[in-house]
Amino acid sequence: MKPSIKKGIIITSICAFTLVGIKFYLNSTNKIDVNSVSTLNTGYWDNPSTSTGLVSNSDRQSVLYDASKTITQVFVQEGQQVNSGDPLLSYDLTTLQSAVDTSQLDVEKAQNAIALAEHELKKLLNTTPIPDVVEEPEIQDHTPAPLPGVPEKNGNGLYPYILSLSQAEKNFTAYKIYYTSTTSEAPEKGPHEKASLWKEEREMKESNNTCWYWIEYTYTDGSTNAYDSKDVVEYYSDKQQIPNKEIFLAGTKQNPYVFKLSENQGFVYGKLFLDNANLNQYLRFDVYTNDGDIDSSWLVRCDKFTTIQSINEGDMYSVISHTKEEQKYVEVEQKPSQDLSSGYTEIELAKAIRDKKQELKTLDLGLKKAQLSLSENKALLNDGVIRAKRSGIVRNIKKTSDSLQDGNTFLEVAGGQGTYIKGSISELMLNQIKVGDTISAYCWTSGETFDAKIQSIDTVPSSNSNYNGSGNPNVSYYDFEAYAKDASKIQAGEYLELTFNSAGDTTSSIWLSKAYVKQEGNKYYVLKDVHGKLKKQYVTVGKIVWGDTMEIKDGLSDTDYIAFAYSKNAKEGVKTQKSSEATS
Repeated sequence: MKPSIKKGIIITSICAFTLVGIKFYLNSTNKIDVNSVSTLNTGYWDNPSTSTGLVSNSDRQSVLYDASKTITQVFVQEGQQVNSGDPLLSYDLTTLQSAVDTSQLDVEKAQNAIALAEHELKKLLNTTPIPDVVEEPEIQDHTPAPLPGVPEKNGNGLYPYILSLSQAEKNFTAYKIYYTSTTSEAPEKGPHEKASLWKEEREMKESNNTCWYWIEYTYTDGSTNAYDSKDVVEYYSDKQQIPNKEIFLAGTKQNPYVFKLSENQGFVYGKLFLDNANLNQYLRFDVYTNDGDIDSSWLVRCDKFTTIQSINEGDMYSVISHTKEEQKYVEVEQKPSQDLSSGYTEIELAKAIRDKKQELKTLDLGLKKAQLSLSENKALLNDGVIRAKRSGIVRNIKKTSDSLQDGNTFLEVAGGQGTYIKGSISELMLNQIKVGDTISAYCWTSGETFDAKIQSIDTVPSSNSNYNGSGNPNVSYYDFEAYAKDASKIQAGEYLELTFNSAGDTTSSIWLSKAYVKQEGNKYYVLKDVHGKLKKQYVTVGKIVWGDTMEIKDGLSDTDYIAFAYSKNAKEGVKTQKSSEATS
């Protein structure tokens, strides 16, 4: 064998062993998240073994008080025997029409809410989950930032953010009083315009003259106030105090040096305090909002503040907190982050789908109640009279003058005939349900649970489809009637949740998104966590609904953990870890 060929074989072998080693290392270190089946189980909102129904003929008839409808007359009394069709009370037709209009609006609102929820559900079912992103913990840098240096002067020769006493707002550092006397009004001109009228000595008050004084202030910037005759003050006696109130020069507590700062410049450098550390002066810093209002204010005595603080020229002091800004200088590497606001992780998507299906079920119940209310109100528009639906005894009757609230019982007719309910059966259950079977009913209003026996099942599909937001539009429904002997707390018109107690019901309780199930030939499998590693688990698949949700009939339980089947690393033998959401 030629040396070159031998050398090539050796190099190839080394590369192959190296690749195998790298692959082995990656498989040993990579881990994939697994989630609990119980969490991913979306349920099936159109389970044919459940349905909704309503009480068609109750053991008692209750007439509820409705403040929107005015009662004009009550035809019965407590304990009175009535027959089916007898009038019980009447409503004002005008208020009835208003109630019909309101009921119509309620129906339309419920229909719109269902249409919106259906649209949102379809979007969720067509959503591809995003991978879980585990945020790396932020590493805190506790290294103190270097103190900022004193900034250089700008083009106007001023230090930005470094204030001096000459920049204070119109605080006066000195004042001088001028006096004059006239025969009537105060002079129109001041001491600098007409010096002959004014003196720095006090004028004596006489009976034929009027005495005046005016104060000239010298401000921190060296300017003085202009003379205005409106500022001239009259004095009436030689004993009168002048000025009439004590004058505090700039720097006193009553008249501190005032600095105006804007919102984004609400801090001062330590240089100002150091420059005036030997002065017994008060400084006040006012921070103004963009609207011109004072947001915060800070009064400081310069010499005392300097002695109790360790101050550098470059230190910045916050006017709001009255303390040094302890800033950190931290350089953070900017890493591209994934925008999670527009997506769901696998477990979040499963929860969102389940919640939306439950919302649709609740909205459907609300629509049925609104439709029933509309139907009842329309039926009363002819003459406004409510009639007895069965023979019985009137009881618990109230007076229109009583203090009543909406929903309170106004009167009842007790019949003692048992309770009849109406519902519908999916065609998928027709071969499992027959007349004489028992169903379980739950009343949403009263919370009562009771059993009823099926009396009849229609032989033709219902023209009024059960699909009002919670039924399958591709399945026909057949109406049935059932009788409940003991259901004392429910009344006609109330809606029920019905469960068919069929021995042949094999409907699975596990429904998974197709994202967790893979097909291999004519078989289906999931990637299941077995002792910390992924392993293929073959499952028996039933119905597929909405093009996304699959029924798992066998091979999986709620206590198992499975991985997202289409993840890049999802394969047998990969180590697993329970997702943070599954363990929280």
